[in-house]
Amino acid sequence: MFNPACTFVSYDDLATAIRRNLSRLPQDLDLIVGIPRSGMIPAYMIGLYQNLQISNIETFIANRTIEHGQTRKLKREHSKPLNAQHILLVDDSFYGGASLQAAYDRIIAAGYQGRITTCAAIITPLLSSKVDLSFIEAPLPRVFEWNVFHHDMLSNACMDFDGVLCVDPTDEENDDGKKYEAFLEKAKPLYLPSLEIGHIVSARLEKYRKETEAWLQTHGVKYKHLHLLNVATKAERQRTQAHHKHKIDVYNETQATLFIESSYEQALLIAKATGKPVLCTDQMQMIQGGGVHFKTMPLRAKQMKQNIAYYAYRFLIARIPPNLRKTIKRGLGRG
Repeated sequence: MFNPACTFVSYDDLATAIRRNLSRLPQDLDLIVGIPRSGMIPAYMIGLYQNLQISNIETFIANRTIEHGQTRKLKREHSKPLNAQHILLVDDSFYGGASLQAAYDRIIAAGYQGRITTCAAIITPLLSSKVDLSFIEAPLPRVFEWNVFHHDMLSNACMDFDGVLCVDPTDEENDDGKKYEAFLEKAKPLYLPSLEIGHIVSARLEKYRKETEAWLQTHGVKYKHLHLLNVATKAERQRTQAHHKHKIDVYNETQATLFIESSYEQALLIAKATGKPVLCTDQMQMIQGGGVHFKTMPLRAKQMKQNIAYYAYRFLIARIPPNLRKTIKRGLGRG
């Protein structure tokens, strides 16, 4: 199965891109207006960097007073948001543009007479002309740090358990005995997805399936398959180094297109062995198939590499007869 690179944007990536592009912002902006919920993330980043008032679209359209702290004096301040002469309308991403267009139309319908500059922090390549400002070009498929655990991609993903769904056990708790059983019952949650997970893949031992399933039910985690490690003891698991091999085997055997793993070391091994992308939650970076990650590369170089790979693939695959595409994709997946 061919698996293209999965683009990932973290909070750190977003903040870095905004910071590098502050000079492109119009100098006469009065107000930053974000589109809830995700659009408020870049809106607040921009507003704080520029020391400008920040509003959500509902407050703006209703012309309600914008609340803010008293720590410092704002560059420009309006008692009523509709008095602003120039607003920056911000969403986190742009693909079809329906959300941004709907927000723009609502602002016009509310009778706003000032200037509107549109901004999508993350945009699909070749669509940058559809907005006035953008900061990151990110081809599909893509996920963001703020939506990955609520994205429909989860239905076809593998997900680690300890370190992702819940905290890791301490050395003291991890005794393969009574203390570990207590941990399994009371482990504190970390990232709880709102959608069904295709495959939960854990190095927990099969003998703890009942406790693991009970925890998932208690915390409302929906999933299709739960893959645990079929060895007798913790000592055997350590002796055979079965942690990552188990995860590699499941990822290879399924049609999953993404693995979400807490350990950076294991994420590298899984990506290298499967040729498929792995999101490491400890580092919040996407390690692409083959064990290559882009985090150490400058953001613009990262985008360039992803875009070249994405469009080269689309260009070539479109020119191959349909009856040959499956064979070629299978070959690429094995390579």
